[in-house]
Amino acid sequence: MFALLVLVGCPVDQEFTPSTKDKGEVELLPDIEVEPDALVFEMADPGSESSQTITIENRGELDLHITNLVLSGTTAFGVGTEETSATLAPGAKLSLPVTFTPVNPEDFASLVVTSDDPDSGVLTVPLSGSGKIPQLYVSPNPYDFGSVLLECPREQPLTLTNIGNGTLVVDKAVTTADGFELDSSLLPAYLGPDESVALDLRFTPEAAEEYGGEIWITSNSLVDTTTVSLTGSGTLDASVADEFWQGDGPWDRTDIFFYVDQSGSMADDQDNMIANFSGFVAMLEKLDLDWQIIISTRDTGCSNTGILTPETPNLESAFLEGVRGAGGRYTEAGLTVAAGGISRAVPGECNEGFLRADSKTSIVLVSDEPDQSPGSYTGYVSTIQAVAPNAAITAIVGDVPNGCGTADPGYGYYEAAIATHGAFLSICEADWSTYFEAIAVLSSTGQTDRFGLSSPPDPATLVVTVDGAVVTSGWTYEDAGQAVVFEAAAVPEPGAHILVEYDLLADCAD
Repeated sequence: MFALLVLVGCPVDQEFTPSTKDKGEVELLPDIEVEPDALVFEMADPGSESSQTITIENRGELDLHITNLVLSGTTAFGVGTEETSATLAPGAKLSLPVTFTPVNPEDFASLVVTSDDPDSGVLTVPLSGSGKIPQLYVSPNPYDFGSVLLECPREQPLTLTNIGNGTLVVDKAVTTADGFELDSSLLPAYLGPDESVALDLRFTPEAAEEYGGEIWITSNSLVDTTTVSLTGSGTLDASVADEFWQGDGPWDRTDIFFYVDQSGSMADDQDNMIANFSGFVAMLEKLDLDWQIIISTRDTGCSNTGILTPETPNLESAFLEGVRGAGGRYTEAGLTVAAGGISRAVPGECNEGFLRADSKTSIVLVSDEPDQSPGSYTGYVSTIQAVAPNAAITAIVGDVPNGCGTADPGYGYYEAAIATHGAFLSICEADWSTYFEAIAVLSSTGQTDRFGLSSPPDPATLVVTVDGAVVTSGWTYEDAGQAVVFEAAAVPEPGAHILVEYDLLADCAD
């Protein structure tokens, strides 16, 4: 039901004529006053409705024209009028009933009032309220057991918590996933606000393969069925090595420049890039990054295909076209191409629009030869960072100092990556599945002192390496978080490569 606009007070039967400043008279203006400046509704039962009033008054000496009333936020709030405009004479008031029916444990909205008051043309009234509504939170979700030795069960808790304000009733929790067993003997559970129940979840792999599935939990929460994703893998090898790269963000958007050597020996490496591109895009989306990409193999650094974004039609085909572009004089001089490309990402040049404000610039250089640019890597890094100060170079090149059977050591590229706090990734490896993940993480994350491990380790076997040097102090293992945590003075620098090696924790007494 909508209420009518209520005007309180009478317009003065007098014609106001604004005076000019030249005559030394006071200028007459409308003056809006909104009371209260915020509304807070007390805890309410589901389905109940409560109401408060906002009063808008014209305390000026000319008519006040309210041109718009907009309510934004959750559907828990309503304004008792369909009118979005009104005129208030001097001294007149407008009463607006605001209703609240809880939808979530905590609801928020805003009433925005637009008028011709010259000093307060747009006023925002915050609205908030809480309801006796239960809400289920499941941790962890998704649930990844990591690698587990065959026939060696691993049991861990699945915690169900009521983060709402009403009583949460958890009815059932079931799974049909192979290899996983859930003990739901504690259900049904009746949980007050902030109360929890822990269910035992066991994973017993019988083969060296990936396992996956789901748990379905039914309750009287906002969403009546909650799904938990389960993953884990069986293994015969007790040794694990987890790799991490220290970021310099955090960043919400990233501009990524790719250069790919076009010499004949690079065909299989180009195939590797193309095969992993879809996973790269998926990782960028998972990190919620606003991204764009250009690929250049030209001497000038101008893009082969224009700027690629999530909206680019046939994105993978466009990336393929860019990676297999035409080479030129500098086909094995990636730093020359990259410096030219970044320098031309300015208005009026071929890569205009590529570099955006508040965006991380990532440059990925791929070659099985050392950089053959005519100058030193230091000059090209300076040229790049003069245009893009936060630019970091990731080099997918041959191992330094010895290379490998398929690639020479990637001198020039390697040093440029280190100098810009980027990453060195070996082109000699056959599996590039983690490379694009590393590039995506470097394009988004900030520095951290905590590195979560993929599987529970035997703490006595932990070996931590930072940029190739074993680190024996300045860090501890946190069992509760399954993480290596560095002390404040020992946190790895941006771009650092962290390797944590360990044996799986195995207790097969059962």
